[in-house]
Amino acid sequence: MNRAVVFDIDNTLTKAREALELPMARRLGALGRPFALAAGSDRELLMSQFFEPLHAHGFRGQFDAFLCNGALRYRCRCGDQLELSLVDEFSMKNHLGESGFHTLLGLLERLLGDERFALPSSVSIAGDRIVDRRGALNLAPSGRERGALSAAGRKSRDEFVAFDAQTGYRARLLPVLRQELDRALPGNDLQLSLGGQTSFDLVVRGRDKSFAVRTLLDEGMQHVTYVGDALFPGGNDAAVLDYVSASWPAGKGPVDVIQVRDVDHTAELLDAWSRGGTGR
Repeated sequence: MNRAVVFDIDNTLTKAREALELPMARRLGALGRPFALAAGSDRELLMSQFFEPLHAHGFRGQFDAFLCNGALRYRCRCGDQLELSLVDEFSMKNHLGESGFHTLLGLLERLLGDERFALPSSVSIAGDRIVDRRGALNLAPSGRERGALSAAGRKSRDEFVAFDAQTGYRARLLPVLRQELDRALPGNDLQLSLGGQTSFDLVVRGRDKSFAVRTLLDEGMQHVTYVGDALFPGGNDAAVLDYVSASWPAGKGPVDVIQVRDVDHTAELLDAWSRGGTGR
């Protein structure tokens, strides 16, 4: 049977916003089956976090990377040189139209100034608070730096993660954001989820992380296993669960979904696979 694996990146293959480490790169090299990536981040951010370290650690092979929650598909070839080629691209602006897209941006700008979204003085802001990833938007109340984190960016991130864990800030504001989106853009098909540890992801339904799984099945894979840490309501991996339950409501289909706690859990899973176990 043709089998493939789709991996989330943050907190699955790498620690959040940290570079891929050698042991995980070696596990991917020894996987013995095709794999793909499904990440919320864009190419610029993931070059230093994943692609360049993977190549530097000696991985040689080819895989596809579905970035920005499925909006962009790259083919990655690791040979003597690292090559990423754009295979498919989706534009949120084209989908919503110029007017709808600017209405959405204006709404997000206003919400960042709304007292309901206000951050305490203990949380600093570093980087862009609205990141346009062409096929997706990322709303980061404490800001998001492009590429590798600076010391100020790491400090801001750590402050926000602690604040969010203590107060449930994002979980509390997720339904508020959903309500405001429906009010400003009635009938929209935007899908909203928590992005990593610090943000909210907005994508067009269908151009989410399930797109990687659906594409591999459409292109001939008989079975796909999805591995991610955010397979819970509101998490940005949850679209895969929604796709599976909608496609095979009566029972088991050609997709397995495995939620991992963190990078160490993924390592345990891959080690179990190499021994011929399930690793669940």
